[in-house]
Amino acid sequence: MKLILFIAISLATKAYAFPEMIRHHYVNCTACHFSPSGGGLLTPYGRTISSEVLSTWGTEKEARSFYGALDNEKLNQWLQVGGDVRALQFHHESATVKEGRTIPMQAGIELAVTLGKWTLDLFYGKLNSDWKVEPIATRYYIMYQILDELTVRAGRFIPVFGLNIPQHTMVTRANLGFNQGTERDALEGMWSGERWNFVSTVSKSVKSASVSEVETAVATQLNYTIADSYRVGASYWLGTSDTQNRQILGLHAVLGFTEKFYILAEADYQNRHQAPTQRNQYGLYQFSKYGYEFYKGIHAQFVQEYSQSDFSNDKSKFESYGPGFLFYPRPHFEFEGLYTKKKISIVGDDFEDYAYLMMHYYF
Repeated sequence: MKLILFIAISLATKAYAFPEMIRHHYVNCTACHFSPSGGGLLTPYGRTISSEVLSTWGTEKEARSFYGALDNEKLNQWLQVGGDVRALQFHHESATVKEGRTIPMQAGIELAVTLGKWTLDLFYGKLNSDWKVEPIATRYYIMYQILDELTVRAGRFIPVFGLNIPQHTMVTRANLGFNQGTERDALEGMWSGERWNFVSTVSKSVKSASVSEVETAVATQLNYTIADSYRVGASYWLGTSDTQNRQILGLHAVLGFTEKFYILAEADYQNRHQAPTQRNQYGLYQFSKYGYEFYKGIHAQFVQEYSQSDFSNDKSKFESYGPGFLFYPRPHFEFEGLYTKKKISIVGDDFEDYAYLMMHYYF
């Protein structure tokens, strides 16, 4: 059962963002991504950075879209094309269980059309469990640049809340309903200044295999950047559905102590008021990652998680910790491995072994 639950979460597509890039003084996500909240299609400058900053080996030309095949000067003034293919090798072992599986995660094409101050972004394609690509638009939006600092966008995407980290199975993402596969119809406004960043979103969820009921929500996030290397912020979520109302208050930080050493941390407090029983359920969700780049493109990391979805029920506790690595050998390639000890209290009182290797190719 635990493996099935893990697979169900992991099958969701991922829109990767790298908030730890603040250690190289990249304060705003729009330096490298078309999306103002990060993740998704890279800008031409972002592709250059993937070679110069992220990858162990490679050239600027190699990092370009389709290895430079679409780098026509006139074309690149208004059209950018890319895409992603991801798969996960998963392993779980305990005193009674030993299992592993290769899991398809994502395959699709993404394009961005920019005309003046307008940008249309579309991700097309969904990889199912049979390794077949379904012709579905999973994420899209139209965006208008009102000022250099101010943008508005409308479409279907995940609203900004907490850290937009690539590990969407972590408790601060999946357990609060912000993992991929939960894209919503949303309208967002974002102000990005030199120090302050503010986002406000109104959204409505869409029923799908991973979303059982419709929730209407408003969300806000405020961030402050210190010395171009440290970013702290707070998020608030107010959601309403037929069966519950919920409020989430979160604090997060991205700390680039040096260009090698960084920490990501987030803690979220949720209050769920369940309409049928008129009961309030209080819970805490916490995530932290400690990373160090030993050599360009080669990172060691330590990841820790904790959650208790209901303070009145000890069986709702979850704990996880363990080491891992990130490796960006060349532009377009990424590997992430993580070994963790996990205890899921509703299943048992013992820590069990989990491990995964994520393989990602973008073009």
